[in-house]
Amino acid sequence: MTKSGTAERAAQALELHLAGAGYDRIAAVLGYANRGGAYKAVQAALAARPAAPEHSEVIAVELARLDALLTGLWPKARRGDVQAVDRVLKIDERRAELRALVPRPAPAADSPADPLDELRARRDHKREDRA
Repeated sequence: MTKSGTAERAAQALELHLAGAGYDRIAAVLGYANRGGAYKAVQAALAARPAAPEHSEVIAVELARLDALLTGLWPKARRGDVQAVDRVLKIDERRAELRALVPRPAPAADSPADPLDELRARRDHKREDRA
């Protein structure tokens, strides 16, 4: 199977997993030899997602599920459906909660922790140059 075919099959495995299918079911539907192959495919698809390597598997799966829900609700919310807007806001709140569980990387020792600190440092440097 080609690399793109393997990636597409892994993406399908992830979609089934997000929909609640077990690894045995994913293996049967997509033709993996066993549940281990389905598990590896789901892991590969999760790792291919932009932020997945930073998150635990559970958080990555939950964020992907919320993304799928948001995709379905977004058109209704944009048309002004009040219930859809409410759900979108609740999904955003949940995403924020999940992201808060992920430790943020520490800033580099030579970079300021806050962008405002960098601006203040530039300002102070300019003042020193003038003096």
